[in-house]
Amino acid sequence: GTDIVLHMKDDAEEFIDPWRLRSIIRKWADHIAWPVVLHEPDEDGKEKEETINEGKALWLRPKSEITSEEYTEFYRHVARAFDEPYATLHWKAEGTVEFASLLFLPGARPFDFMEQSSRESRLHLHVKRMFITDEASLVPNWLRFVQGVVDTDDLPLNVSREMLQSTPVLARIRKAVTKRVISEIKKRAQEGGESFTGFWNNFGLVIKEGLWEDSEHRQEIAEFSRFHSTHDDELTTLDDYISRMKPEQETIYYLVGDNLKALRASAQLEGFRARGLEVLLLSDAVDSFWPDRLHSYKDKTFRSVAQAHGDLEKFAPENEEEGEAADVAKLSPALKEALGEAVKDVRSTVRLTGSAVVMTSEGGPDLAMQRLMRRSGQEMPALPPVLEINPRHPLIRALAERVEKGESVAEHARILLDLARVQEGEALPDPSGFARTLAGLLAGTVEK
Repeated sequence: GTDIVLHMKDDAEEFIDPWRLRSIIRKWADHIAWPVVLHEPDEDGKEKEETINEGKALWLRPKSEITSEEYTEFYRHVARAFDEPYATLHWKAEGTVEFASLLFLPGARPFDFMEQSSRESRLHLHVKRMFITDEASLVPNWLRFVQGVVDTDDLPLNVSREMLQSTPVLARIRKAVTKRVISEIKKRAQEGGESFTGFWNNFGLVIKEGLWEDSEHRQEIAEFSRFHSTHDDELTTLDDYISRMKPEQETIYYLVGDNLKALRASAQLEGFRARGLEVLLLSDAVDSFWPDRLHSYKDKTFRSVAQAHGDLEKFAPENEEEGEAADVAKLSPALKEALGEAVKDVRSTVRLTGSAVVMTSEGGPDLAMQRLMRRSGQEMPALPPVLEINPRHPLIRALAERVEKGESVAEHARILLDLARVQEGEALPDPSGFARTLAGLLAGTVEK
């Protein structure tokens, strides 16, 4: 039997606007059990009544009483989306902390998802049906695509931001919700199929952030993660990769690049393909970071093929290598002298079968990491690469013969380095000079 009368100041008149009142009530009190009724004049000046809030909390109703259409309608309301949810998680936790939760894994990625400035979760925290905040970080950042509501009676309605950061109640809720979501994703991953592949294509880039930043769940994330590889065009799991490893293989090999098509054509893979060694193809920005942090999976360590030159010598090629290997004992130092400080070293390699040269890094971040850091605006000191040459390639054999005759290979050295840069997707320091030198060499070949 209590009336509360609010007297609005002149600068607060917007809060008696019917549209503004509706938006506030629907945001903060849409699901409380008591009706919120708005009185306003109609077109004829007569007073009309309208109940603004929905008055029911879907997450507190038994699952058996809720239809899939009601779940979808609520998902679209809370997520401001138009797609069908990929998975619905509806449960009530009881024990040291009690809460009800209704969460959704989206069926489609929002069009602006990757452009959002915030990486934090926006799950809605309710206390006794009253909306409190969507900034409680109820799941880790790498699960920020999860939508829905968590409602508890174990927090006061006037909970402050400081209390949210320090209360053990919310910490236990976070742990329980995160565990439940991971369990659902693992279950869906085990079922597999096109539906999970579609989900992974939508959110795998974000999930892989957990491989980098979530030490508690890193191994679980690795278990259901999907990757492209040289095995075939389908996504693979790490368990499937391990099942196809050679008996003597102890390392999971991977290659990082800017796009999948370029990775499949990379010269870095030639020696691995020749030996039947499968390589993971990683083309997302986060892929440059997480392998070092994850380090290993089921006792199998991760290693970039760009830094695995010595590993190939442990495996014999499956097919007989074509072409006789040239003696590059004199060619390598000649090329190094011609290139000077542009390269750290020039050496022979067994990693190539069809290409003449390849460029790698040594003693620092690999080339993909260097490119990523430069693109992100971070200062990256110029680290001279290692130029590796294929002694079986006709061009290298011809250059070795030139050196044996005492002829110069200075121009060829610069062309070889630029060819290696092009293969790696590096920008040429002097494109015009490269074009002129290459044209001159081709002209000499034609004249002969």
